[in-house]
Amino acid sequence: MVCSIFSNNMFVFASQSSGVDYSDYKPGVTMEADATSPTGYYATFIYEDETAAATKVELYSDTFHHFTIEDGFTRPYKPEEYRAGMFPAGGNADTTYYVSMEKLGKNLWGARVPLSSGAFVYNFRITNPDGTTTARLDDPNNPTLINTATGIDSLSSMVYVPYNSKTMGTGEWLDRSVELPRKNKNGKVETVAYTGAAGDTRGLAVYLPHGYNENRKKPYKVLYLSHGTSGDKFGNELRWMNEGAVANITDNLIADGTTEPFVVVTMNNQDFGWDYEKIEEDQFEYIMPYIEANYNVHDTPEGRAYAGLSAGGITANRMYFHHADEFDYFGIWSYAVTGDELKNIGTYSNLDNPSVMVGAGTWDFGLKPVQDLDNALTEKGIDHSYLEIPAAHDWEVWQLFYAAFVEDHLWKADKDK
Repeated sequence: MVCSIFSNNMFVFASQSSGVDYSDYKPGVTMEADATSPTGYYATFIYEDETAAATKVELYSDTFHHFTIEDGFTRPYKPEEYRAGMFPAGGNADTTYYVSMEKLGKNLWGARVPLSSGAFVYNFRITNPDGTTTARLDDPNNPTLINTATGIDSLSSMVYVPYNSKTMGTGEWLDRSVELPRKNKNGKVETVAYTGAAGDTRGLAVYLPHGYNENRKKPYKVLYLSHGTSGDKFGNELRWMNEGAVANITDNLIADGTTEPFVVVTMNNQDFGWDYEKIEEDQFEYIMPYIEANYNVHDTPEGRAYAGLSAGGITANRMYFHHADEFDYFGIWSYAVTGDELKNIGTYSNLDNPSVMVGAGTWDFGLKPVQDLDNALTEKGIDHSYLEIPAAHDWEVWQLFYAAFVEDHLWKADKDK
């Protein structure tokens, strides 16, 4: 069978094609099992050029390349060079994989790429008749997430790839089925606007678990989750939910009984210029009061967690140092505080109370600060966990960090219910 993924991120089944006949595929992306693929799967992309004027169309992603521990990050393998046991990674311009798409007709372009298990970002770049290029286009037939309250959208379309142990291997981190959308028991992501610390209208994204009950007697636990710095000033409240596959991962871990149903709130701290005092004010005086007034969530530390990636990892670290008594769980990923902030770790109080997870990718430029934080916590005798994953500074590592945080640190499901 062919597993097709369209803009609603649901699975639709059709009969398997016998070859690369693009006429068999609808605009969007189609994922199918194929014995001729080195991964066991092919993703077929059909881009519909709404202008019908592009002279060239390229499919690209910064996480389509794969890497091995032996060769390291200096040797990227193209998708067609994939071998079992390789890890997807990237995160920068040097590791971005481009595919020139085949023109199929007046406004359709096609390409086919083998991909390994997990959730992958992709975009298109078109060359205009005057020779200029327009990039970071998402797939009009598989659009990115949009905040309907603010009109801001995220940056990339997504493609989801099942796991095949025979072609992908059985080592750690290879089976990423947890990132795939479910066919049932799905939660939902709401996008909202609130008035923030700068007096402006700002966006939030709120994941609500399947069966969320606003009148439930027991409030839902809540995780506040920060993105880092991206190429777009706006829309960072969406990227964890979209590129980070947070809704899919949480749906799956709740459904299999790993964790109790909880709420996730993502915000955009970037447009404060990473001014921590302003971020802190926004978190405690605006975001949390808004969420606690509009959703049935905990307002006490045991029911709250805070985590973030990259610059959001620094933010999560500062929240931990300055507000260890406000959250019972912290995730600090792909960067951490440095310099005097870290040297003064002994001046912060209650650091041994929360559950803390720090981590970075093996090829992550934020690895050293995270290792330094790990060492400082160890020297102070502060219990915490450290996780390093073979990936870089990209969504392929952050998806796994989020899943590990939920599975190994956050609130456990009540098995007696």
